[in-house]
Amino acid sequence: MKYRKQKLIFRFIVAFYCGILFNIVPNLGYGADITQVISSRQISPPVKIETDIKGEKNKIQSIPQAGQDKNITHNVRIDNYENKYLINSDYTYTHFKTQQTTLLTKQGIEDWKRDYLDYSPDTQSVELIDAYVIQPNGKKIKVTKENIFTRSSPEYVPGFTNDLRMTIVFPQLKVGSKTFVQWKLTQKKPFTVGLSDVEAPFFSVPAVKESIEIELPPSLKLYWEKRGDYTVTDTYEGNRRKIKAVITNRPGYDFENRMVNTWDFDSMFVFSNLDRWEEIGRIVWDKWRDKVIITPEIEKLALQIVKDKQGIEAARSIYNWVAQNIEYLAVYLNESAGYIPHTSTQILRNGYGDCKDYVLLMHTLLKAIGIKSIPTLVNSGDMYQKLLLPTSSQFNHAIIYLPDYQIFSDPTNNYAALEELDDSVSNKFVVLLTEKGLTKYTPKSLAKNNSYQMKASINIEKNGTIKGQSELKYSGNFNSGYRQYFTSNAPKQIANKILAGTPEGGAGTLKTGDLDNLDVPVKVKAKWSSPYAVDVEDRIYFNTPVGINTINSQWLRRYLTLDKRLYPFIVGARSYNWEYKINIPVGYKIVRQPKNRNLLNTTGSYISSYEQKEGYILVKRNLIINKDVYKAEEYPDFQELIYKPINDARSIIVFEKKSV
Repeated sequence: MKYRKQKLIFRFIVAFYCGILFNIVPNLGYGADITQVISSRQISPPVKIETDIKGEKNKIQSIPQAGQDKNITHNVRIDNYENKYLINSDYTYTHFKTQQTTLLTKQGIEDWKRDYLDYSPDTQSVELIDAYVIQPNGKKIKVTKENIFTRSSPEYVPGFTNDLRMTIVFPQLKVGSKTFVQWKLTQKKPFTVGLSDVEAPFFSVPAVKESIEIELPPSLKLYWEKRGDYTVTDTYEGNRRKIKAVITNRPGYDFENRMVNTWDFDSMFVFSNLDRWEEIGRIVWDKWRDKVIITPEIEKLALQIVKDKQGIEAARSIYNWVAQNIEYLAVYLNESAGYIPHTSTQILRNGYGDCKDYVLLMHTLLKAIGIKSIPTLVNSGDMYQKLLLPTSSQFNHAIIYLPDYQIFSDPTNNYAALEELDDSVSNKFVVLLTEKGLTKYTPKSLAKNNSYQMKASINIEKNGTIKGQSELKYSGNFNSGYRQYFTSNAPKQIANKILAGTPEGGAGTLKTGDLDNLDVPVKVKAKWSSPYAVDVEDRIYFNTPVGINTINSQWLRRYLTLDKRLYPFIVGARSYNWEYKINIPVGYKIVRQPKNRNLLNTTGSYISSYEQKEGYILVKRNLIINKDVYKAEEYPDFQELIYKPINDARSIIVFEKKSV
């Protein structure tokens, strides 16, 4: 449930920022990144692991066995973390959250000096029961009124969510201080989409004990499932059913770069009163249906947008219009923000909306011209597994499905074409909002559909200056990020920033195609000059320059780690193609060229060739990464694959001055 606090900070901040970074345009530089502003619409999970929803016990899923790294410095220890739910007969409830920590370092003090609870005042109330600090000398210091305050939540957006955040600040903290806080949250109205929650242990923080306890009337329906190390009891005492899940002496583990969300593999306890995933689609659609109103204004706008187009081309026109004319507000789909969109009239009047507003508007415009579409709930982010039971925690984003064309589309991604889904919503379990609800999976990413092509012509001047021209082409889900990247600054500034991150440096210019036309793949033509980049002597030792090239082989190092991987990791199914025509300097000949390379393994392939022609040498390189997510045990093959282009790019071509 959304209001849980620091326990979820580690999990969701990592998930959120990974989600952003995985969809950011990779900048070049030579093994460096140019971080750019890319709008994000992240959420999470699925893999086809089915459980018996009707049952209240579950076989333990096979998960990677994580080993504790003794070299990790932990900043805090969780001594006790308790969640207790007292559920009423109408599925409202009272939730008590108790947390006790020991602060082990100065950084731990900085990170954990506050605690807070977010809540929706329309449906919830919050009370701080107690909070204090125990100093290393045993002195107890209470949190006083001046250290307690309530403000709007960072997610607060007028007209979308009015969340509040109650915050406390622990006083006089020192290394070795122990903190205690207990909150009480009252859920005054039943949740829109059933009662459910996901409880997972802290991942990077060691914990002595973490538990969740649920009390409810025996007549109420409530299922639970567990995975991993939780010990669960389910008993009946008098007129109450009591479910308790406990995990103890849990070490803190290190995060791995580009790992999937910990919800995909770590211990977990889930409870829900929903029988089937389809219920979510049915319930939410019941809240949406009255918002789908085809007014004369909507009908007129739809006809103006499509003109004489029909079928998929008409749908593409409407998608483009919505994506490029409505401003996106990143309000994530959850219980507090609400599952109910604004009406199309309100959205058009405001000129902005969140994901569900985009989808509602597109759905209504399509309906006005007779094209079927279905609003769809998805998880956008670094979670790729379906949760153990039906729960709204699975979803945080809305997209749209066109059944007649079998196309999923995300109109909030206003730099992507209709058919282009980014990695964060590809191969994801989804629920479709219909009368009965439906479930599907979005399409898998395919390397052949997501390609980057770079062709360059290189000249070496007498003074050692490199002059080059390059042409860049992008397809599939490369387009949205680079379409935004190339509109983020003046072309010359982008070109020079790219070159500043290369070994040869220099200055240049570039020209793009029509970046406002979402239906046309991004193309770039560039010219550059790198002064005195080569030592011109009797022998010239030369490797292929980076130039104006937005993805070079050194950039691939981001996927690598020197340690053994324990968890699945995210890459992205891609095809990379680099081609260099390197003109032989006047008066020189080639006396050495690199060997060709050819590797094919379970994770992808790499092929390169060096072919001497009349007056030049042609260098071709092709890297294919087969899928978005790899298992930890696949990493050795993946590592071997990625080192091929990295090492190949350092290969030396030797030119020798001809005898007079």
